[in-house]
Amino acid sequence: MVFGIFIDVPLLVAPFFPMFVWRKKILKQILRIRIPPLVLCVLIAIPLITFEEQIDCMPSWCGRVLIPPTLPFLAVEIAFLGGLVVWLHAKNLFRVTLGFAIYGLAFELLVGGLVGAPLIVDVLLGPWVFFGYVFISMLPIGVIIEGRRPLTSASGPGVVGASGGV
Repeated sequence: MVFGIFIDVPLLVAPFFPMFVWRKKILKQILRIRIPPLVLCVLIAIPLITFEEQIDCMPSWCGRVLIPPTLPFLAVEIAFLGGLVVWLHAKNLFRVTLGFAIYGLAFELLVGGLVGAPLIVDVLLGPWVFFGYVFISMLPIGVIIEGRRPLTSASGPGVVGASGGV
């Protein structure tokens, strides 16, 4: 944490809660962009990754560069996750995001930035790392999951077309 818990946590949590609460409306607006969902997923992830990495990694390198060196790796992870979501036909955004956050935390503990850290550091920063992976994956993966759902008409949920069929 760069500026300490009292600045860094609100910096990441403040934009997350509107993203979480209004994710359906945000995703509806994002899905108006007509490009393949997997490409859109990665494009949405890039600013989220950059923002999150700038908050988390400033002491090590982010203060010296505009584009974090971890961006390509995390973008590939998001693309791979998006491909898995498409291939497995995943429908539950929360399960996918939870699984990715668990993977991310395990990655950081085993081969990433938390390798060799004292146990107290792992315990204190583990939830923050977990939250960071949730932050960077929720909207991008939501683009793929929501993009596959059929559009509903104004006459009610699940009703498609004039024939009234579902």
